[in-house]
Amino acid sequence: MNKLSVKHLVVFILGVTCISFKTYPSIFISAGGRDTWIYTLISFILFLAFAMFLIYIVASKNFYNINDIFTIGLSKPIGNIFLFLFALGLFMSCIESVAVEANVVKTTFFLETPAWYIIIFFLLPSLFLLGKKLNTLLVFIIITVSSLIFNTVALAAITEKYKNYANIIPIFAGNSFSELVSAGLLILGSLSAFSICLPYLKYLIDGKHLKRHSFISLLLAGFVCLYCILGIIATFGPLRGANLFYPEFTQSQRVQIGGFLEFGELFFLYQSVIGFFIKYILCSYGIYIIYERYIKNTKLFISIHTVLVFIISIFFARNNYILFNVLKYYQYINLVLFILVPLIGFTAFSLRYNKK
Repeated sequence: MNKLSVKHLVVFILGVTCISFKTYPSIFISAGGRDTWIYTLISFILFLAFAMFLIYIVASKNFYNINDIFTIGLSKPIGNIFLFLFALGLFMSCIESVAVEANVVKTTFFLETPAWYIIIFFLLPSLFLLGKKLNTLLVFIIITVSSLIFNTVALAAITEKYKNYANIIPIFAGNSFSELVSAGLLILGSLSAFSICLPYLKYLIDGKHLKRHSFISLLLAGFVCLYCILGIIATFGPLRGANLFYPEFTQSQRVQIGGFLEFGELFFLYQSVIGFFIKYILCSYGIYIIYERYIKNTKLFISIHTVLVFIISIFFARNNYILFNVLKYYQYINLVLFILVPLIGFTAFSLRYNKK
């Protein structure tokens, strides 16, 4: 049976919330400069309030099906439009996951390898997983997210000695309010990947302790993001940190243990490939969950979905400048599709469901 516990949901939240922020933090540093870590803290507090508001609604109503939440709250026609927008956000996250992963591998390790070739090796394993039941997916997510947590801790430990925290001060040295708003919105857009987990709420066995476990997992995700941005600025300073495509890769290249062991890049590569693969799988399966009742042929759906992602991702993955320009605007799109759309839908549901 396709069932999840609240502890499983914690793993899902950790699996999708941090990976984009950790992989290309230079986008946020270029907007916020030296104070990006402060803007990250402020944005996370706002994001935490948003996420816990959604969790509070579903937990207090004991109602977890996102399809019904949107259609009850907004009426069936409007609710279906909002569901489509949310599913569009999931599809765009699929493209982001594939394009960024391919670009990471191409830029940092295999410069001569075409992006389409890397994408093929990324998408082929997904065909196997997407065709399985949620229980199979759950086992894979638990194992890989657990390994990612170990990988993140290990990478943080071996790069710590290369950081100079004097680079994070002085704070608020000439920064304007517009920089706070710009960086804050970009960071919120990245953190909004949390909403990818919302379709999976329908599979919860019991919503007891959902608020507590969600709060803890979100705090952990926020700590990881804050530590990451602090580490990048402390290692490179704001100017250099803003002008690197993948700062954690360059940071990991400095690792040298015992005068001869240099393998920090492997931690970054593992984090990027596995992290975005998890995000891609959860986004793709999330679309399937939303439209499951309309999908008569699962294999055909997976095939069409994979081909579309493959074609679109090639265009973005092959050029760093195009990709990073698009990623900046992509964060703003996320604000609408992953924050505004769920916020309106869940709030309307909360108000209308009280009358029933």
